[in-house]
Amino acid sequence: MSEILVLFDEYDKNWSWFMEHYEELAERFDGEFVAIYQQRVVDHEKDIGSLMKRIRKKYPLGQVLVEFVSKEKLAFII
Repeated sequence: MSEILVLFDEYDKNWSWFMEHYEELAERFDGEFVAIYQQRVVDHEKDIGSLMKRIRKKYPLGQVLVEFVSKEKLAFII
């Protein structure tokens, strides 16, 4: 059970870091996916498939946050 809590805690820390740094990430990596591990960007790529192949080889997948960043505001049509 504690292993699951550690994973949630790491995810929460990465998500919080991502949200706090979103603007600067969007400036630097506009239109790309970023991989965040231990509250830092460890890789980035426009093609998520290529990014995930590299991430799987280097990091524990359950502890890496992968998100898309963009300077453009996203609009959802419902």
